[in-house]
Amino acid sequence: MTILVTGSAGHLGEALMRSLQAAGRAAIGVDVLRSPFTDRVGSICDRDFIKRRMRDVRAIVHTATLHKPHIATHSNRNFVETNVTGTLTLLEEAVASGVQTFVFTSTTSAFGSALTPEPGETAASVTEDVVPIPQERLWRHQIRGRESVRAVPPPAPHVRGRVEDLQVFSRSRR
Repeated sequence: MTILVTGSAGHLGEALMRSLQAAGRAAIGVDVLRSPFTDRVGSICDRDFIKRRMRDVRAIVHTATLHKPHIATHSNRNFVETNVTGTLTLLEEAVASGVQTFVFTSTTSAFGSALTPEPGETAASVTEDVVPIPQERLWRHQIRGRESVRAVPPPAPHVRGRVEDLQVFSRSRR
């Protein structure tokens, strides 16, 4: 089983690629940036690029995102394209290719002020009951990306996979 890791030049994506490779797992790293852990350079927004990567892929770990460090260097449009459109493109191609597992990572910062610790506590826990209260544009895009996970339409009859067959996991599901 091949695992596709998006954002393989980033901190989380690189760590996952290192771990998968150390465990002898077949993994393909994709990113817009070259790195020792990026096997294919391209954008998750480029449907043809993603389609070509899906051969033999049975799981996707989606860590590619624009986040806080990118606020000064990327436009609002870039955030929407990567965090929302790119996520939806990956999901649609995952379903079309029969991918069995899609792991969508997000950031606890998407919860914004909803993660205020209880009195006497040093941290707040994220549970299914926590409702996000984003405070910056990038966190709103993270939430929109997560909504894309839920918005994938059922595939056409000629498509191998079905949305209900795709296991979708998210660190910050709602």
